[in-house]
Amino acid sequence: MSLLPDSFRNRLTLLLIGLALLVGLPTYIYLDHVYAARLIRDRGEALRDLASAVAAVLGENLRERQREIELLAQSPLYRRAPLDSSDFRSSLERVQETYPQYSWIGLADAQGTVRAATGGMLVGQSVAQRPWFINGLQGPFFGDLHEALLLTKLLPPAEGQGPVRFIDFASPVFDEAGHLRGVLAAHAHWRWAAEVVQVMTPHDAATNGLDVFIVNQDNVVIYPDSQEKTLLAPDKAAFNPQSYTTDGWGDAISYLTATAPVREFIAGQSLGWRIVVRQPADVRHLQRVVLLSLAAATILFLALVWWSATRFSRPLERLAALAHRIEAGEEKTRLEVADAPQEIRGLAAALQDMADALLSHQEALAQSNAQLEEKVTERTAALAQANAELHQLARRDALTGLANRFAANERLQDEFLRMRRHGGSYGLLMLDIDFFKRINDTLGHAGGDEVLRHVAATLRTLVRESDFIARVGGEEFMVILPESSLADAARVGEKIRAGIAASQPPIDRQVTVSVGVALATPEQEDMDEAVRQADAQLYRAKEAGRNRVAGGPQSAA
Repeated sequence: MSLLPDSFRNRLTLLLIGLALLVGLPTYIYLDHVYAARLIRDRGEALRDLASAVAAVLGENLRERQREIELLAQSPLYRRAPLDSSDFRSSLERVQETYPQYSWIGLADAQGTVRAATGGMLVGQSVAQRPWFINGLQGPFFGDLHEALLLTKLLPPAEGQGPVRFIDFASPVFDEAGHLRGVLAAHAHWRWAAEVVQVMTPHDAATNGLDVFIVNQDNVVIYPDSQEKTLLAPDKAAFNPQSYTTDGWGDAISYLTATAPVREFIAGQSLGWRIVVRQPADVRHLQRVVLLSLAAATILFLALVWWSATRFSRPLERLAALAHRIEAGEEKTRLEVADAPQEIRGLAAALQDMADALLSHQEALAQSNAQLEEKVTERTAALAQANAELHQLARRDALTGLANRFAANERLQDEFLRMRRHGGSYGLLMLDIDFFKRINDTLGHAGGDEVLRHVAATLRTLVRESDFIARVGGEEFMVILPESSLADAARVGEKIRAGIAASQPPIDRQVTVSVGVALATPEQEDMDEAVRQADAQLYRAKEAGRNRVAGGPQSAA
């Protein structure tokens, strides 16, 4: 007696059951152990990298804001001008225009009375009990996220933003003798955090259930604003920033979670903020779906084979043989199976019609593909050109056509890194149009714009093609002189000063500039040191009477 049934249907069914077990069981074991572990590891490492990137960008943004306030507090205006000078408010509002996320910037005297502020808000009021003032008297200070109830009442309402929350940046202001004059502070609106996180968050985050949180040192979620102030579980305080964890977060869903700390950017002042990124760990669900799908497909397939194997196997084999002949190039072969069931004959007729249609459309399809490739090539070239134009627009000053502050920072970074690698030095000039405010007051902003364009055009004629010119402020320009000495930079600065003074401006008065000269060397700590030196020399040139160059070899001596 044979161990296997004699019928084709039974033999085929038993064979497919064996094959299903042979393929399905290892597949399930692989999904359960190897693939699941690999998927969790890859996702966890990706979440860890995302958390570290968001934390780095957020920390750098905070550092830049604090540095702006500190540099402003050290400028000559804040060190020398009387506290009742109207220039303070103009200076503060220029900074606010540069970074609109500053909702309020103010200067308080040493007794805590606000002497100048953007929009005139809180001027004359006492802030002596505010934490930013108390700590700002001692040194640079950064305040944690909070609601400013008094300031909120003065600011224009913002619909759909929830409670208005701020973070504080403060720095003491000293006079030339080192005596404390007061405290300069800024309240930055918390919406900038959403902008930073949104830029760093993948576009498909919502589809994949990926969430990014900012958590303070008390384990309270402070971003997003729509999130309730939910305290994280105590074990979240001990997240390993070098790895990732799998947690339930207090509900039935299991999450992959990674965290990264926001680094300290003021010595001795730690925010304790962390970036927490989570995503549902749905590997088990995937395994169940795959397993059930495999089982259902196997059962259905076996049932169909059991029912149709005997009836359809031979006609199908003949039909397959005829189809292979057409595939091999015998295009005149007809798909005819006269002794087959009606369904097979219908299939043969449909396949014949399909083969005829495919042959008749083959040439048209080839021509269409050629046209499509040509169009794709044209669109790709156009898109590349548009992207290049957008790249240039983002780095150009719309008024003068020169590079802007963003492009200047990029060029400074490149020159500084190149100098660190290969040695040498490069010159740096900071230029400021003399009495530009007087020009604006007399001729209006249109006249001032004409003067700015004139100075920019004149600058292009006075430097080398390899030199870099940028407009970095209202009437302030920067010139980078690669591979130059201090003497070279001073000569170029004098050439620029004399050239602009001798030029024919579009107004009925002479236009002059003051120039500060500095030299960047490999020993400097960062690329901003030469900028600070050139700024200081620029103020020296203005104090010495304007229309002159300060910072050359003779000045250094």
